[in-house]
Amino acid sequence: MSNQNNYLPGTTFDEITHLYYFDKEIKHALFRAITEAENHIKSILSYRFAEVYNNKPYAYLDINCYDNSKTLELGWLISRLTKIINSNKKSKKNNSIKHYVKKHNDVPIWVLIDYLDFGEMNTLIKNLPVFLQNNIAKNICSFVSENIHMTAPFTPEIMISFTENIRQIRNICAHNNRLLDSKCKSDIKYYRDLHSIYGISKNSQRNNTYNVFLCLQCFLSKLQYAQLHNTIRKRISTLDNRLNTIDINTILKSLGFPNDWHINTPTLKQN
Repeated sequence: MSNQNNYLPGTTFDEITHLYYFDKEIKHALFRAITEAENHIKSILSYRFAEVYNNKPYAYLDINCYDNSKTLELGWLISRLTKIINSNKKSKKNNSIKHYVKKHNDVPIWVLIDYLDFGEMNTLIKNLPVFLQNNIAKNICSFVSENIHMTAPFTPEIMISFTENIRQIRNICAHNNRLLDSKCKSDIKYYRDLHSIYGISKNSQRNNTYNVFLCLQCFLSKLQYAQLHNTIRKRISTLDNRLNTIDINTILKSLGFPNDWHINTPTLKQN
């Protein structure tokens, strides 16, 4: 591949096929891990939200339960949540939203949360009051500390920056768009406890797939992250053995990974 995303002279059809399947397999591994991270975040979000607004029906539809300085985004969010409830309430099929509306005239946040996609969940978190964001970030720290040694606070700003770029990579994977050479809109915020381990500085580019891969440590169990790490390492090693005219480091660079990452990085224990 060249910088213009064209294949180099002499590239074989087999190599193009291997690249296609590599891109597909990496997206599959990332999407599976992101879904696991999403489930963890949703559980924490719904628990912390219900803890504060437990006695208030449909609290998530009340603008006063959010940081109401972001009125435009809040308008979209509340409209979207209302639409999700109404469409399921009117559905001919049985579902948990329909059940709770009929039996309790309320849909608890822990029921609604399963109907939100990653982007909707992320928008909800971004618009919560700071104290609630802090509570969520504190719970997320149980995953952070399981994977890395924590000395600095894992702030809501860092958490939301991470989840925003995870969301963007997730959408690439979900819509089967090309992952190679893809970039997020912004760098994720620098978190010393994570980035210093990998020689990433405040001035380093942090808007690529590699950085999303690394920050997933903050939302996965040690075992879940090890499975992701080892799967990606294996896929890169397999591709390396099948390429002749294309340098594997060109592919790694397109994802933001360091040169020879699969050679210099050991497998992680899965126990």
